[in-house]
Amino acid sequence: MRFISDTIGADRSALGPRIRVIGAGLPRCATSSLQAALEMPALGYAPCMHMAHIAPHSSRAQLIIDAMRETDTHKRHKILHKVFDGYEATTDFPGFWFIDDLMDMYPDAAIILNQRKDGGVAWMKSFANSLSFFGSWAYFLSCFPVKSDRLHFMIHQVAGRIWKERFGVGLSPEFYDVYQEHVLREAKKRGREVLVWKAQDGWEPLCKFLGHEVPKGEPFPWVNDAATVQTVKRILVARGLLSWAAIFGSTYAAWMYWPQLLSKTGQLWAWLRSA
Repeated sequence: MRFISDTIGADRSALGPRIRVIGAGLPRCATSSLQAALEMPALGYAPCMHMAHIAPHSSRAQLIIDAMRETDTHKRHKILHKVFDGYEATTDFPGFWFIDDLMDMYPDAAIILNQRKDGGVAWMKSFANSLSFFGSWAYFLSCFPVKSDRLHFMIHQVAGRIWKERFGVGLSPEFYDVYQEHVLREAKKRGREVLVWKAQDGWEPLCKFLGHEVPKGEPFPWVNDAATVQTVKRILVARGLLSWAAIFGSTYAAWMYWPQLLSKTGQLWAWLRSA
């Protein structure tokens, strides 16, 4: 299942730079639908980086945390190449967080600014209802025994601390519009064309911008990640609680039976010495 397991190996960087499409939009802006569309054979931008390729891998999550904290551009790019190289496209996080870096790292990539049709207030509500849980202490405490989950929590914590410094405004409905302006401004500085696109626009503007024929008889994919995320929450919490139960169970068993085990070990040692 997405966000829990990943069929793609954690490290594709040996394949070298390959990002040809940058989906610059925020999470909860049809990022998974855009990912699915880009990965379809008709377009052929597979695989496409997405948070679903970060969350299951503790090694990748640590790289993202390191990159978020790194203030030296050259060093940050070296870290990010380890994450993004070998992918044909990117949408969602971590791409949006490093959008200006990605523009510089992949200067020939097409840039698509995927948006929500209902604006910042609806975006913030959707984000809070689906993703804010992963930055909560309830998530951290319940899932602490699993390293990838601890690091997922840390990504949210680091983002929360530097959000305003990174984009000029904190996580809020206003951030939605500020971020759109940020992407367009950074692209203009670099002389890059941007397709402003919403999922409701479908195939035609997307294919025209990327230079592909519109797939015949193929409806535009609609991926409802909100439902998936709710399922993922339940699975991760259950996995974390089971891990805690195993830890406490093992500790209790050791405490209860250690004296007996020590006694039997002593008897065995005495028998071996006398044999």
